[in-house]
Amino acid sequence: MMKKYIHILVCAAAVMGLGSCNMVQNAVTRVTGAAGTPKPKEEQPAAPAKNAEPKKSAQTKPSKQQPLQEIDEKQLAGEWVIVAVGDTRISDLEEMPYITFSDGAFYGSNGCNVLNGQYSVKGSKLGFSHVAATMRFCPDVPFEHEINVVLADGTSYPVKIENKGHETYLYLLSDNGNRRLLQARRHNMGFLNGEWRVTAIGNDEIDDEECNIFFDIAEGKVHGNTGCNYFNGEIFISPDRANAIELSNMGVTRMACPKTAQETAMLVALEQASQAVQKGDRQAALLDNHGEKLITLKRVDKND
Repeated sequence: MMKKYIHILVCAAAVMGLGSCNMVQNAVTRVTGAAGTPKPKEEQPAAPAKNAEPKKSAQTKPSKQQPLQEIDEKQLAGEWVIVAVGDTRISDLEEMPYITFSDGAFYGSNGCNVLNGQYSVKGSKLGFSHVAATMRFCPDVPFEHEINVVLADGTSYPVKIENKGHETYLYLLSDNGNRRLLQARRHNMGFLNGEWRVTAIGNDEIDDEECNIFFDIAEGKVHGNTGCNYFNGEIFISPDRANAIELSNMGVTRMACPKTAQETAMLVALEQASQAVQKGDRQAALLDNHGEKLITLKRVDKND
């Protein structure tokens, strides 16, 4: 009996001790977290400062694409030299690729083969149809295929036409208008057409009604008089340079006269001419490749 009593007391003491240990352990767990590891304090979000402006998003609205202007047949008419297709620049070639527009039909060259077909203009878009091409093999013309892809049958592009000095640029654009698929350039040297009187050679003024030049840009021909002899030659307009003009294959008559110095100076200036610029409605000038004035011209009026 006594042993049983002692056993009951020991068990009771053990239960009380366990209970006491569990309560302490539970208290520690609530304060420090599991396994006695200190529990990090939960950070409270900082209160916004008074009068603080809300944070703006870093995203910006995309810029609006400027609407393209409508084009017409007159703006397209004529020959355009193709100077770029995609990211490929084209320059300084003996046979530059080109495209010519005339009354709903076009023809041209991709630098190797001849192209022709029809085109249509609707608003600011230019479409190509019934396109055909010759089938020569030209391994040395790497941009040929790229031009064929752009000027393909059934294609249509937004178009932008831009005037820069004596030149006009034609851009065929991607559908969103952000990328230039093809660039072509047309010279506007038509202002030179007709007869001009030479009023100065270099810095020396010329007072001689017989000293004149006649330009025919469409035919690529030039002729005139030095004040002593007649001359004639050919006009070449380089697609690689702005305002470019070159006079070559010049022929001159051989009549003797007292204006030899004037004639020599004029023929040398014509040979050195590299650019032509318009100076108002009735004046123009031929310049060298440094932009120095060689010959000053005044348009001959039939009423003069």
